[in-house]
Amino acid sequence: MASDAYVVGIGETPHAPRRDDVNTTELAWEAVSAALADAGVELKDVSGAVTASQDFWEGRTISSMAVNEIVGATFKPESKVAADGVLALVYAAARIVTGPDTLLLVVAHCKESQADAHAVERAAFDPFVQRDLDPDETIAAALQARLLGYPAELRARVVEAARRRSPWLEPLAEGAVAASPETASPLRELERAPLMDGACALVLCDAATAARLGRPAVRVAGAGTSTGRYWSDSDLTAAPGVREALCAALGQSGWGDAPERIELTATYAHQALLFGRELGLGGEEDVASALERGGLAPGGGALAGRPGVVAGLSNAAACARHLREAGGRALAHGTTGLLAQSHHFVCLEAV
Repeated sequence: MASDAYVVGIGETPHAPRRDDVNTTELAWEAVSAALADAGVELKDVSGAVTASQDFWEGRTISSMAVNEIVGATFKPESKVAADGVLALVYAAARIVTGPDTLLLVVAHCKESQADAHAVERAAFDPFVQRDLDPDETIAAALQARLLGYPAELRARVVEAARRRSPWLEPLAEGAVAASPETASPLRELERAPLMDGACALVLCDAATAARLGRPAVRVAGAGTSTGRYWSDSDLTAAPGVREALCAALGQSGWGDAPERIELTATYAHQALLFGRELGLGGEEDVASALERGGLAPGGGALAGRPGVVAGLSNAAACARHLREAGGRALAHGTTGLLAQSHHFVCLEAV
């Protein structure tokens, strides 16, 4: 990826377990209007949009129909990514780099409160054998956690670290994770990222537009993605897609090594430990310490209350905010699919 895609506007809603005060369109507009104001542009100025949403969570086919008008897609192109929002950022950056667009909106939205999570997750399983067993992702995650064998105390530390840094959820008292109900042995309820409602939006542009706007800009330096085998065909004690996506992103950006600041997405506490190990941060105790110090997942990731679909783009927004203030480089990570079958990384740097 060339170096002429820049984040110039950031908008994000408060994330909450229920946002019954707004519908999907209104929720997304909160993020979009904030991002446009931050960039100093109007909706009519954008040449198109790339959105991220999931039909199952929205309860409709073509889930982006709810946001077409408020992302400026009337008589303009809108493309939907049915994956984590950070992949929508990758697609938008590619559109700018290759020339069709100079100013784009990137939006991810999800209201997890309005769907039956068990039914949504069950739909991801093989329809011929596995689905009849009535599983959900927590069942599969519990099998993974048993195979990994990370101590409950270590998993609890991961959750507590994430909640301490959450902008939306209260910190947890010591022992709260262990005291929460068991969902599928050995997992406890608080070891899973909470179901949340929220939206995030970024305004992306080329170098000439960034210079004209004169706003604080963050360069999209590179990206990488990797999709592995289906969960039941995989070694659940490894996550090679983390390394593969990271290496692709670093290679594209020209960075020799990963920066210290990595906004990580993990739906379950044990996955944060696994992904950290795959990043080369050492064993599970080393990864837990990195999470507690805040170099890894300084914003808390999904466990801090970032909704599914939105989590990776929210991580990118958190990186961009930090880089505006402190400079340097950062990595935003997102996942897609059952037990994080796909991993996505975006390299961001201050200019």
